[in-house]
Amino acid sequence: LPKQTEAAPEETPDVAWTREEAPARMESAPETEPVRVIGEALGLYILAQQGDALVIIDKHAAHERMLYDSLMERDAPANSQTLLEPVTFTASADCAAALEANAGTLAALGFDYDSFGSNAFILRAAPATLSPQEAAAALEEAGEALAASRKPDIANARAELLKTVACKAAIKGGWVSDPAELRVLVDRVQSGEIKYCPHGRPVAVKLTKYELEKMFKRA
Repeated sequence: LPKQTEAAPEETPDVAWTREEAPARMESAPETEPVRVIGEALGLYILAQQGDALVIIDKHAAHERMLYDSLMERDAPANSQTLLEPVTFTASADCAAALEANAGTLAALGFDYDSFGSNAFILRAAPATLSPQEAAAALEEAGEALAASRKPDIANARAELLKTVACKAAIKGGWVSDPAELRVLVDRVQSGEIKYCPHGRPVAVKLTKYELEKMFKRA
Protein backbone atom coordinates (compact mmCIF):
# COMPACT_ATOMS: atom_id res chain seq x y z
CA LEU A 1 0.00 0.00 0.00
CA PRO A 2 1.52 3.38 -0.93
CA LYS A 3 2.02 5.92 1.80
CA GLN A 4 -0.21 8.94 1.60
CA THR A 5 -0.16 12.51 2.86
CA GLU A 6 1.29 12.58 6.33
CA ALA A 7 -0.31 14.53 9.12
CA ALA A 8 1.11 14.81 12.62
CA PRO A 9 2.09 11.23 13.58
CA GLU A 10 0.79 9.70 16.76
CA GLU A 11 1.68 6.65 18.78
CA THR A 12 -0.25 3.48 18.10
CA PRO A 13 -2.52 3.08 21.13
CA ASP A 14 -3.06 -0.23 22.88
CA VAL A 15 -6.21 -2.11 21.90
CA ALA A 16 -8.55 -2.52 24.86
CA TRP A 17 -9.61 -6.08 24.10
CA THR A 18 -7.36 -9.00 25.00
CA ARG A 19 -6.12 -11.63 22.57
CA GLU A 20 -8.64 -14.12 23.96
CA GLU A 21 -11.60 -11.73 23.76
CA ALA A 22 -10.98 -10.47 20.24
CA PRO A 23 -11.97 -13.60 18.24
CA ALA A 24 -15.32 -13.87 20.01
CA ARG A 25 -16.11 -10.23 19.36
CA MET A 26 -15.16 -10.56 15.71
CA GLU A 27 -17.43 -13.58 15.22
CA SER A 28 -20.66 -11.93 16.33
CA ALA A 29 -21.85 -11.65 12.69
CA PRO A 30 -21.28 -14.06 9.79
CA GLU A 31 -18.09 -13.27 7.90
CA THR A 32 -19.95 -13.79 4.61
CA GLU A 33 -22.09 -10.70 5.12
CA PRO A 34 -21.04 -7.75 2.94
CA VAL A 35 -18.99 -5.09 4.66
CA ARG A 36 -19.50 -1.39 4.00
CA VAL A 37 -16.52 0.87 4.68
CA ILE A 38 -17.71 4.00 6.45
CA GLY A 39 -14.38 5.84 6.69
CA GLU A 40 -11.60 6.64 9.14
CA ALA A 41 -11.57 7.95 12.70
CA LEU A 42 -8.88 9.54 14.87
CA GLY A 43 -6.30 9.15 12.10
CA LEU A 44 -5.81 5.47 12.87
CA TYR A 45 -9.02 3.45 12.86
CA ILE A 46 -11.15 2.20 9.97
CA LEU A 47 -14.89 2.18 10.62
CA ALA A 48 -17.01 -0.34 8.75
CA GLN A 49 -20.45 -1.89 9.04
CA GLN A 50 -21.23 -5.58 8.71
CA GLY A 51 -24.85 -6.54 9.19
CA ASP A 52 -26.00 -4.98 12.45
CA ALA A 53 -22.47 -4.58 13.77
CA LEU A 54 -19.86 -1.82 13.75
CA VAL A 55 -16.35 -3.06 12.93
CA ILE A 56 -13.38 -0.99 14.12
CA ILE A 57 -10.00 -1.85 12.59
CA ASP A 58 -6.59 -0.59 13.66
CA LYS A 59 -5.20 0.14 10.19
CA HIS A 60 -1.57 0.30 11.35
CA ALA A 61 -1.79 -3.11 13.02
CA ALA A 62 -3.62 -4.66 10.05
CA HIS A 63 -1.15 -3.26 7.50
CA GLU A 64 1.78 -4.28 9.70
CA ARG A 65 0.50 -7.87 9.70
CA MET A 66 0.07 -7.86 5.91
CA LEU A 67 3.66 -6.71 5.43
CA TYR A 68 5.04 -9.15 8.00
CA ASP A 69 3.30 -12.16 6.45
CA SER A 70 4.53 -11.14 3.01
CA LEU A 71 8.11 -10.79 4.23
CA MET A 72 8.03 -14.11 6.12
CA GLU A 73 6.82 -15.96 3.02
CA ARG A 74 9.76 -14.82 0.91
CA ASP A 75 12.55 -17.31 0.40
CA ALA A 76 14.53 -14.94 -1.79
CA PRO A 77 16.67 -12.14 -0.32
CA ALA A 78 14.79 -9.03 0.73
CA ASN A 79 14.53 -6.09 -1.63
CA SER A 80 17.53 -4.01 -0.63
CA GLN A 81 18.55 -0.48 -1.55
CA THR A 82 21.94 1.20 -1.37
CA LEU A 83 21.87 4.19 0.96
CA LEU A 84 22.80 7.52 -0.61
CA GLU A 85 24.60 8.37 2.61
CA PRO A 86 25.84 5.38 4.64
CA VAL A 87 24.83 5.42 8.30
CA THR A 88 27.30 4.81 11.11
CA PHE A 89 26.37 3.53 14.54
CA THR A 90 28.05 2.06 17.60
CA ALA A 91 26.68 -1.09 19.21
CA SER A 92 27.28 -2.75 22.54
CA ALA A 93 30.12 -5.26 22.66
CA ASP A 94 27.76 -8.27 22.65
CA CYS A 95 25.62 -6.81 19.88
CA ALA A 96 28.71 -6.02 17.79
CA ALA A 97 29.98 -9.59 18.14
CA ALA A 98 26.59 -10.95 17.06
CA LEU A 99 26.43 -8.63 14.04
CA GLU A 100 29.89 -9.71 12.92
CA ALA A 101 29.11 -13.41 13.39
CA ASN A 102 25.79 -13.24 11.51
CA ALA A 103 26.61 -10.82 8.69
CA GLY A 104 25.72 -13.39 6.03
CA THR A 105 22.29 -14.11 7.47
CA LEU A 106 21.48 -10.44 7.88
CA ALA A 107 22.69 -9.74 4.35
CA ALA A 108 19.95 -12.09 3.10
CA LEU A 109 17.47 -9.79 4.84
CA GLY A 110 18.74 -6.77 2.93
CA PHE A 111 21.50 -5.38 5.19
CA ASP A 112 24.98 -4.62 3.90
CA TYR A 113 27.31 -3.35 6.60
CA ASP A 114 30.95 -3.38 7.68
CA SER A 115 32.72 -3.14 11.00
CA PHE A 116 35.44 -0.54 11.44
CA GLY A 117 36.61 -1.18 14.99
CA SER A 118 35.53 -0.28 18.53
CA ASN A 119 32.09 -1.86 18.02
CA ALA A 120 31.31 0.67 15.29
CA PHE A 121 29.59 -0.20 12.02
CA ILE A 122 28.78 1.49 8.75
CA LEU A 123 25.50 0.54 7.09
CA ARG A 124 25.65 0.75 3.30
CA ALA A 125 22.39 -0.89 2.20
CA ALA A 126 19.11 -1.78 3.89
CA PRO A 127 15.61 -3.10 3.15
CA ALA A 128 13.89 -0.74 0.75
CA THR A 129 10.92 -0.27 3.09
CA LEU A 130 13.05 1.38 5.79
CA SER A 131 14.58 4.83 6.09
CA PRO A 132 18.33 4.87 6.84
CA GLN A 133 17.86 5.64 10.53
CA GLU A 134 15.08 3.06 10.90
CA ALA A 135 17.32 0.49 9.23
CA ALA A 136 20.20 1.15 11.62
CA ALA A 137 17.87 0.79 14.61
CA ALA A 138 16.39 -2.43 13.20
CA LEU A 139 19.86 -3.86 12.62
CA GLU A 140 20.86 -3.08 16.20
CA GLU A 141 17.69 -4.73 17.48
CA ALA A 142 18.53 -7.86 15.48
CA GLY A 143 22.04 -7.91 16.91
CA GLU A 144 20.77 -7.53 20.46
CA ALA A 145 18.27 -10.36 19.94
CA LEU A 146 21.01 -12.64 18.64
CA ALA A 147 23.35 -11.68 21.47
CA ALA A 148 20.70 -12.35 24.13
CA SER A 149 20.31 -16.00 23.15
CA ARG A 150 22.79 -18.57 24.47
CA LYS A 151 22.19 -20.59 21.32
CA PRO A 152 21.43 -17.96 18.66
CA ASP A 153 18.25 -18.91 16.83
CA ILE A 154 18.64 -17.43 13.35
CA ALA A 155 15.04 -18.22 12.40
CA ASN A 156 13.74 -16.41 15.49
CA ALA A 157 16.10 -13.48 14.89
CA ARG A 158 14.80 -13.25 11.33
CA ALA A 159 11.20 -13.23 12.55
CA GLU A 160 11.92 -10.54 15.15
CA LEU A 161 13.76 -8.42 12.60
CA LEU A 162 10.89 -8.68 10.13
CA LYS A 163 8.47 -7.57 12.84
CA THR A 164 10.52 -4.40 13.17
CA VAL A 165 10.72 -3.93 9.40
CA ALA A 166 6.95 -4.40 9.03
CA CYS A 167 6.12 -2.08 11.93
CA LYS A 168 8.30 0.75 10.65
CA ALA A 169 7.03 0.37 7.07
CA ALA A 170 3.32 0.13 7.92
CA ILE A 171 0.76 2.94 7.76
CA LYS A 172 1.22 5.29 10.70
CA GLY A 173 -1.33 7.12 12.80
CA GLY A 174 -2.23 10.41 11.15
CA TRP A 175 -1.70 9.27 7.57
CA VAL A 176 -4.72 9.75 5.33
CA SER A 177 -5.41 6.58 3.34
CA ASP A 178 -7.05 6.16 -0.04
CA PRO A 179 -10.49 4.45 0.06
CA ALA A 180 -9.09 1.62 -2.05
CA GLU A 181 -6.38 1.01 0.56
CA LEU A 182 -8.97 0.90 3.32
CA ARG A 183 -11.00 -1.58 1.30
CA VAL A 184 -8.02 -3.93 0.96
CA LEU A 185 -7.36 -3.88 4.71
CA VAL A 186 -11.03 -4.43 5.56
CA ASP A 187 -11.31 -7.36 3.16
CA ARG A 188 -8.18 -9.03 4.54
CA VAL A 189 -9.41 -8.66 8.11
CA GLN A 190 -12.96 -9.81 7.40
CA SER A 191 -11.74 -12.84 5.46
CA GLY A 192 -10.11 -14.06 8.67
CA GLU A 193 -6.65 -13.89 7.08
CA ILE A 194 -5.53 -11.18 9.49
CA LYS A 195 -6.51 -11.37 13.17
CA TYR A 196 -3.49 -10.19 15.13
CA CYS A 197 -0.55 -7.89 14.54
CA PRO A 198 2.91 -9.54 14.62
CA HIS A 199 3.19 -8.64 18.31
CA GLY A 200 -0.05 -10.44 19.22
CA ARG A 201 -2.52 -7.57 19.53
CA PRO A 202 -5.94 -7.95 17.86
CA VAL A 203 -6.36 -5.79 14.77
CA ALA A 204 -10.14 -5.36 15.01
CA VAL A 205 -13.13 -5.41 17.31
CA LYS A 206 -16.81 -5.70 16.52
CA LEU A 207 -19.65 -4.02 18.41
CA THR A 208 -23.15 -5.30 17.75
CA LYS A 209 -26.13 -3.00 17.52
CA TYR A 210 -27.33 -4.37 20.85
CA GLU A 211 -24.01 -3.55 22.53
CA LEU A 212 -24.14 -0.01 21.17
CA GLU A 213 -27.74 0.42 22.30
CA LYS A 214 -26.76 -0.71 25.80
CA MET A 215 -24.06 1.96 25.86
CA PHE A 216 -26.66 4.60 25.05
CA LYS A 217 -29.19 3.02 27.46
CA ARG A 218 -31.55 2.22 24.60
CA ALA A 219 -31.70 -1.46 25.54
